[in-house]
Amino acid sequence: MKQSNENITIDVRPASIDESHIVLELWKGSASWLQSKGINQWNPEHFKMNQIHECFNKGNEIYLARLSEEVVGTLFICWSDPFIWAELDNNESGYIHRFAVSRNHLGMGIGQLLLKWAENYIKNKGKTRIRLDCMAENDRLNQYYLDSGFQHIRLLHWDNGWKINLYEKSS
Repeated sequence: MKQSNENITIDVRPASIDESHIVLELWKGSASWLQSKGINQWNPEHFKMNQIHECFNKGNEIYLARLSEEVVGTLFICWSDPFIWAELDNNESGYIHRFAVSRNHLGMGIGQLLLKWAENYIKNKGKTRIRLDCMAENDRLNQYYLDSGFQHIRLLHWDNGWKINLYEKSS
């Protein structure tokens, strides 16, 4: 499953359980980068191999994006997210999580291609809404999602002090 812009083409394929270490490396790399920028969204110490295996076991679909066979990004898609979306969770939506691009490939448009691929995939599964979330304090990522056509739905305040923005796009 390929997605292209005028400069590059990525190939997005399901990750296998044997590729869990690659997914973990991408998650931890993104988390370290975020923390280096003073953004408290992901903590690299939080990510463990058992979380990836749990994603597979729950039926979440984990994908890896490749550029000339080199892994450059990942995300996972699930078809329900009551933990984050609560009463707004529904069967008409696909939920994008753990969207990460290799730090060695920033600025190439890979994130936009991977996000566009996920949107098309969710739409082709018959869903009418594409949903995702991010920390409210991550101004750059919030603007990225707005610029990508997502609409802000809600700000959640968690007991631990986190604030999370929910975003949605019609397919």
